[in-house]
Amino acid sequence: MNYRKAIGADLNEVKKILIANGLPSVDFGEHFDNAVVVEEKGEIIGLGGLEICGDIGLVRSIVVIPRYRGKGIAKNIYRLIEDKASHLGINVLYLLTESATEYFKKLGFTVQRRTETPIAVMETKQFKALCPSSATVMFCKISSRDE
Repeated sequence: MNYRKAIGADLNEVKKILIANGLPSVDFGEHFDNAVVVEEKGEIIGLGGLEICGDIGLVRSIVVIPRYRGKGIAKNIYRLIEDKASHLGINVLYLLTESATEYFKKLGFTVQRRTETPIAVMETKQFKALCPSSATVMFCKISSRDE
């Protein structure tokens, strides 16, 4: 498997995977500089991204296509996103999820009340419009390389 930075030529396939898995795709291209894809035999099988909100990171749409799930790929994608955030001096990550709360708890995330979410995250398209208000807000402190 090849984990790599997403490139422009990946965008259409990435959007197809997001749509097929019920995840927001409308603005994913706006944050493509901080996206990761996983390839197997030339096929994109997983992806994830990071939206930068000042000094906070918003984890975007970590997904692995069904036949490759359960192999630790999503966790590896998350670790690459975390590493990217750390290199950028970000030490707090947020995410919104409708179905993966327990999974992200295992990665160190904690549920947070929507009303306690930082303004920078609340102002994202993901928070305001793309994810339903029923989505769970989670956060995790990470080590910044600048510390």
